[in-house]
Amino acid sequence: MKFNIRKRYAVIIIVFIIGTGVFLYARSQYVVPVIMYHKIDGNNATSRLSVSPESFRAQMSFLKDRHYNVVRLESLVGMVKKNRFPAKTIAITFDDGYEDNYLEAYPVLKGLGLPATIFIIPAMIGTPGYLTWDQVIEMSESGVITIGSHTMSHLWLPDQIDQRLVPEIAGSKRAIESHIKKDVNTFSYPLGGFDRNAREKVIEAGYKIAAATNPGRKYPKHDLFAMKRLRISGTSDNLFVFWFEITGFYTWIKEHRDKD
Repeated sequence: MKFNIRKRYAVIIIVFIIGTGVFLYARSQYVVPVIMYHKIDGNNATSRLSVSPESFRAQMSFLKDRHYNVVRLESLVGMVKKNRFPAKTIAITFDDGYEDNYLEAYPVLKGLGLPATIFIIPAMIGTPGYLTWDQVIEMSESGVITIGSHTMSHLWLPDQIDQRLVPEIAGSKRAIESHIKKDVNTFSYPLGGFDRNAREKVIEAGYKIAAATNPGRKYPKHDLFAMKRLRISGTSDNLFVFWFEITGFYTWIKEHRDKD
């Protein structure tokens, strides 16, 4: 009898140790979800990253109804420095500044009270399919949308010399600030491309946080000047898939599934 009791205790202890190890390892792989949208028009023929207005509305309602802690991208600065993230924290971002962000996404976000960051390209403002300055200013003043920079003209930064990097990175910041009359503290690398020099120029320009896409599993999980993001596309129409992607562990899974 004593032997059986000891055996049971031993099994319980082993299971507890293994379970604790798995939990701690999983927790160490957590990457705060920063989701990335592009077009909200549902036209997959023009962009594989397009999301339909219906899917976007359903995804935002999912976040609201399930009480996610939706924060501004800038709010992650303090969390990263302390390495503390409240449960279900998530940030929403948009790249390129398409007009459908104003027509389709903005009303949903405003109606639900969910903050988001839209990274714009000043050289593209006012051209067909892109936001106008009036739309940018209106969203910036809404209290819901933060306007960030996506460089001046969407160049691939790793190929640029300093004489081009500074106007693209610092120049775009000044251009946007001159219109919205607010500090621009957020930056997004075009196509997620950056190197050490581009990253340094972002810091020197005075940004507080910068978004990349997927620098790879060898890159730090939470680099304030190369935050990892999750692309949201038509595959996330299924809300179970969307939920799985925003758990905070999908980045680790994706990085170990894909090649660097």
